[in-house]
Amino acid sequence: MRDLLAQAFGELKADRFRTLLSLLGVAIGIFSIVAALTLVDSLKTVVHEGFESYGGDLLFVDREPLEPDLNEDGVFRWWAYASRPPVSWREYKFLKDRGGAVTEDRAFGRIAYVGYGQDVVGVAGDWTLLVPQALSAGRGFTAAEVEEGAAVTLVGAEVDAQCGDPLWIDGARYEVIGVFEKAGAGTVSPVDVDRVQLVPYRTMRGAVLRSSILLSDADEARIRGLMRACRRIRPGEPDDFALNRLSFLLDEMNDLFALVSRIGWMIGLFSLLVGGIGMANMLYVSVEERRTQIGICRALGAPRRVIVGQFLGESAMLSLLGGLSGIALAGLAILAVKGWNVMQATSGPGGSLPLGLSLRATLSGLGISLVIGLLSGVAPARSAARLAPVEAMAAK
Repeated sequence: MRDLLAQAFGELKADRFRTLLSLLGVAIGIFSIVAALTLVDSLKTVVHEGFESYGGDLLFVDREPLEPDLNEDGVFRWWAYASRPPVSWREYKFLKDRGGAVTEDRAFGRIAYVGYGQDVVGVAGDWTLLVPQALSAGRGFTAAEVEEGAAVTLVGAEVDAQCGDPLWIDGARYEVIGVFEKAGAGTVSPVDVDRVQLVPYRTMRGAVLRSSILLSDADEARIRGLMRACRRIRPGEPDDFALNRLSFLLDEMNDLFALVSRIGWMIGLFSLLVGGIGMANMLYVSVEERRTQIGICRALGAPRRVIVGQFLGESAMLSLLGGLSGIALAGLAILAVKGWNVMQATSGPGGSLPLGLSLRATLSGLGISLVIGLLSGVAPARSAARLAPVEAMAAK
């Protein structure tokens, strides 16, 4: 190992410009791959933790599906849903009454009705289904406050209000009874938790832009049957409502993560290809410069596998140096991003993505650089091993 390192550094010193160009290609490639894997791993951790905060796969009864419904021209068919009736309070009560009667397997255990305004959101039932975020101060709604429509509100961390303060919403006076913790980048929620003003639905005065029914641990087939019965949809007629799963958003995010990974790999592999070709050329030149040395080794009885192993070891060591440089660049970039996030946090509110070099990204970078080094050294190593001792020693 020591000899290989010494020889690798000797090659680096022998032709610094040529070697540095080869290592630069490897470093850029490994940086691209490690950066992409680090970003994806960090995003996956944050998003999955956000989804797990709900404790299950929520079912949303909405007017429109989450999955885009596109025509043959790729245009969203909004006109197919514009005439649908919005999800109503009466339907929420219908589902709640039918769900409460189930005692064997409980088709759904928790249910909430949500009406969305601008930043004002009215809730009924189990409001924690919508915002599971913990409170930094105060308390949450009681069941009586939600059912009776008390003039109380829960606000996000970026709303300029404290517990006990009066807050005027759509011309009505509310008392702030709780403030949610800062949501940050990892929060998964249908609403902006940091700016939300949560009120009992019965007290909403502004326009309701959208309404939904949220259900936990729900039997989708049974909910569809109850909704069709509530709306008196005849057999054979299509639904005029949509059942959306929260897991659909997670699947979409996983597809996005896969795309980011593929882009990083494509950029990285192209750079590695350039670096590998440069390293192979450098080793071919090294073989020509060391023909006499190779001939002496062969004349003294060194088998071909020793010559091959020597050049493969040198190429692997040089490639690993490039890989370590790429990983170091990725680490510096992460530190720079973290420093920027700290500056942004001190200048104003906002969440930041917790970045960090993952073990998967580091090992992948080292493994790929090692493979590139070995592949780049195969042809030059075999060329060196095929040299006849007499011809090699006769070379000037």
